[in-house]
Amino acid sequence: MADIVELTIPVTADLVVLARLTAATVASRAEFDVEEIEDLRLAVDELCISVIQGSSDGRLDLQFSRDNHEIEVSCQYHGVLASVPVPSDDLLDGLSARILDALVDEHGRNKKDGRRQAWLRKRRAQRSG
Repeated sequence: MADIVELTIPVTADLVVLARLTAATVASRAEFDVEEIEDLRLAVDELCISVIQGSSDGRLDLQFSRDNHEIEVSCQYHGVLASVPVPSDDLLDGLSARILDALVDEHGRNKKDGRRQAWLRKRRAQRSG
């Protein structure tokens, strides 16, 4: 049975740290090693950044699911998209994708009902012993 943690936070830089802290806690409970935990923290940060794309208003809904040796994180943005110019979705998708490719096993991004969503999946490394 999967353990699920849900987190809703306002889109502010000082509170997005809660998403990273939650990721680290969930990964630690799943017995990920220190490097895997740090990769997941960085990946969750990138996930949040890619979904809000410069917006400073609204909220993020995150769900952390741990099942066996795998963690899945989904993130959805609720709010008004940034009115300041930001790079195109293609550029952000490309840069975010390269970062996430280096940190997690799988990831994706889409829009549902006009809301940006993204997800990632990280598996714990198999250890001998």
